[in-house]
Amino acid sequence: MNKGADLIFHKRIKLLPQNLEVAEEIQKLYGVSPVIAKILAARGYRCDQVLTDYLNPTLQNSLPNPELIKNINQAGELICEVIKQNQSIAICCDFDVDGLTGASQVKSFLDQLNVTSEVYVPDRFKEGYGLNQKMIQDAKASGHSLIICIDYGTSNIQELELARSLGLKTIVVDHHHASQNPPADVFVNPEQVGCGFAGKILCSAGLCWYLLIILKKLLLPIIRPNVQEIDLREYLDLASLGTICDMVPLTGVNRLIAQKGLEQLSNSKRVGIQALKKVIGIKGPVQGHHVGFGFGPRINAAGRMMSGQMIIKLLTTTQEAEAQKIATRLDKLNQDRQTVEAKIKEQAKQLINRNEAIPFGLTVWGDNYHTGVIGIVAQRLSESFYRPAIVMGKDQGIFKGSVRGIPGFSVIGALTELSSFFNKFGGHTGAGGFALKENNPEELSTAFNEICKKLLENVELIPSVKADALVKFDELDLKLCEELKSLAPFGMANPGAQLMLKNIRVRDVTLLKNNHLKISFTDGKKYLTGFLWQTARHPALFPGAEVDLVCKPEVNEFNGNLSVQLNIQACQPSVNS
Repeated sequence: MNKGADLIFHKRIKLLPQNLEVAEEIQKLYGVSPVIAKILAARGYRCDQVLTDYLNPTLQNSLPNPELIKNINQAGELICEVIKQNQSIAICCDFDVDGLTGASQVKSFLDQLNVTSEVYVPDRFKEGYGLNQKMIQDAKASGHSLIICIDYGTSNIQELELARSLGLKTIVVDHHHASQNPPADVFVNPEQVGCGFAGKILCSAGLCWYLLIILKKLLLPIIRPNVQEIDLREYLDLASLGTICDMVPLTGVNRLIAQKGLEQLSNSKRVGIQALKKVIGIKGPVQGHHVGFGFGPRINAAGRMMSGQMIIKLLTTTQEAEAQKIATRLDKLNQDRQTVEAKIKEQAKQLINRNEAIPFGLTVWGDNYHTGVIGIVAQRLSESFYRPAIVMGKDQGIFKGSVRGIPGFSVIGALTELSSFFNKFGGHTGAGGFALKENNPEELSTAFNEICKKLLENVELIPSVKADALVKFDELDLKLCEELKSLAPFGMANPGAQLMLKNIRVRDVTLLKNNHLKISFTDGKKYLTGFLWQTARHPALFPGAEVDLVCKPEVNEFNGNLSVQLNIQACQPSVNS
């Protein structure tokens, strides 16, 4: 029995509060359709500058002043001082998309100025996550005078103290939780006390793009005449990759970076981006799903399966042949990653399904679990069973773990309570990781379950689907599907619109490939086809049934004919049926 799969039958449908008066104002002032207006009103938008920037974002009018980021001017000034003294710079970054795209921006910018720099990426398997002493010692040995840490550094107290003792200047550009300021010469992090820039939502790649704005401004009057020729809009391709893939809220400045960055990705001059588009198979404009399911997995595959250093080469090279070679290798690594992930995920699900009931906290481990994919597997388990999940694998004889949570549960809060089990740990509300102090996974499993039981006491353990607006069957047309695109790019805090239909009759149900349902719906006048993916049966769906459902309307193009189809998110018997 697959307990996780049954959760889809019980998903609760929740309609967001419908503020129809505000929706009417939005419709009149902005000229949008009634459905779009209801979606925006339900999501808390009002007729103000925030909504104007949301619907019509521009770099000129919607970009917050970069100088409002605490210490960013000081960071720019320190980098400029190093450049003026013709000294070289070490860039140390994380091995995920955010860190790698942030570092690639800074590296590319310095390359354009003919400033010597070198990027250091930790080896996930030999060195683990974060800044480490070997990187600092290597940077010193290579003659660099400044280290810029990107996407970590906030919690690397000892390593930064080592850098200081060796005479190295340090800048930390990070967005992770800051309980205290690290001993860096300059600390740039919206989470630090006294900052809070743009609601503390920027990822490191976004912060790096802002840093380049400051650098260009500071360098213009004093040095390097070619600075003026640098168009920072061309760096938004990399900034958007980090922003979308790091799952930060796609609102405000993040949405602006993502949207303008997607436009830049579509026309990027960067040979590495062109090579990735080729292996992914993107021929038209780049859209958000291309990043989430195309660029992101392949970039992450380098750090998960081999080395993140490949990505720095890919995103900074000017050689087409080299870029194509790396992109092809990444595509193969991503296929390998998918195979390994699927095997571990299936083993983990079988272990969980042996329990009589789903534990409050899921913990699975294996000596042969590939530590490069345990984070993805933990996420999949959390989604399947709707519980916080730990997945552990052995690395150099030590169990390394990745943790993923559910809404209402703090991963970093749970890890903090379990800190006595770990050599080191870190993370944020939704995700985290650790190295186990002793090889006692059974004890950790028991303790994690107890902590989850306590922390989930007031959390609903049945997943729900939130509908943005209640709509009529005849409102679901091709014009609406096109208009919904204006709300993109979609992601955290800005999901694709989910619309609720009530009292819709099921005409027919067909099983596709033993794993998907194709359903014909009607309101008595019109017929629409819907799909419920990865679900072979649903007790509410049978011919003649009357249902309420939440869906995402999409355009189906078959043989040149366009029609609307419904991507079903949740379904239940109609209340009055």
